Amino acid sequence: MSAEPTASSSHLDLSTAQVIKTPITTATGSLLSSNAYEKTSTTSSTSFLGPVHEFTARISKWRDSLNLPDPGTYEQVGREAKGVHLTNYIFDGARAELAKALSLSPAFNVTHSFNMGAQGGAMGGIHPGTYSFGGMYATNNVKYKYTTLSIHAIVFAQGTIDSDATLMGRFNYRWGSKDISKLQIQWPSNPTNPSVTQVEHERHGQDYALSMKAYNPNISNQSGIFITQYLQSLHPRFSLGIESVWQVMPPMEDASMSYLMKWQSAKREKLSDQVEAAVDLHFLPHPSPRERKAVSTVGLKYDFRQATVRAQADSTGKVSMLLEQRIAPMFTFSVAGELDHAKYNIAFPHHIEDWGDLCLSVLAD
Repeated sequence: MSAEPTASSSHLDLSTAQVIKTPITTATGSLLSSNAYEKTSTTSSTSFLGPVHEFTARISKWRDSLNLPDPGTYEQVGREAKGVHLTNYIFDGARAELAKALSLSPAFNVTHSFNMGAQGGAMGGIHPGTYSFGGMYATNNVKYKYTTLSIHAIVFAQGTIDSDATLMGRFNYRWGSKDISKLQIQWPSNPTNPSVTQVEHERHGQDYALSMKAYNPNISNQSGIFITQYLQSLHPRFSLGIESVWQVMPPMEDASMSYLMKWQSAKREKLSDQVEAAVDLHFLPHPSPRERKAVSTVGLKYDFRQATVRAQADSTGKVSMLLEQRIAPMFTFSVAGELDHAKYNIAFPHHIEDWGDLCLSVLAD
């Protein structure tokens, strides 16, 4: 009597164990099969993208082997000639500047500028004169830490406000060795004068340069001018570029594209350590012969021990010259002359600079 219940109980326990064991084995098998499916799908996706990764790796390795230089941006094309010519140095009327450095690290200085006798007055005559107050702030190698990420940035800020309450400013933020963001504004106090807001971002690769700009972007009425520029080095001395301009002014839109070819000679003749010469040619093609325009400019720069002379002449009959005389280590006097044979116009502006106790030079770009 006692043995039968024992046998039956053992039989029931065994059957229960078998019933419980069966779904556990089935569940384990399903998990193993799902893991195998994930591995199979991952392997298949990896094998599918494998040729793409291999192709891009070969292209990157081939580009590194060429060791092509950074071509620079569109604005930097012809900068050697721009440094010789007077386009970026000429001024109008009489001007005096007084600058004072307040800090070295970070760099901070203020400037006082006086302009008199310039053309472009209220009635088209001589401007009565303006006063401008400006400031410059720059930092180098600023560190920002986000967990394990460390960013080294360079900040540059410059602003000017004149007696007419016109505000002009620049702000550059360098994210690293490749990326830099820029902001430029010009906001006049007179609502009839147009204001300008420019947002720009540049990326410099090993052999390319990409720039994206937006002029007066307005989200409310969906307007603005958007420019994209790309320059690629194909040879140590040869580069090709493309520029797209999209202008949105409701209800009208306009788009255009332009192309650029840059060739740098392998041999450069240096006249001397003090003399530089440059030739610049601007040609505007057009189907109509009357609309075709071309201007050729020849410039010469000579550096003395305490002075710099720039002179240039172009095909339109304009001859100009600029003399920068360093009278003292912190005092500079400049005089310029411009003679336009076509318009029979003569101008002789003057410029005085006093840099106080220290002269600072900060590379904003």
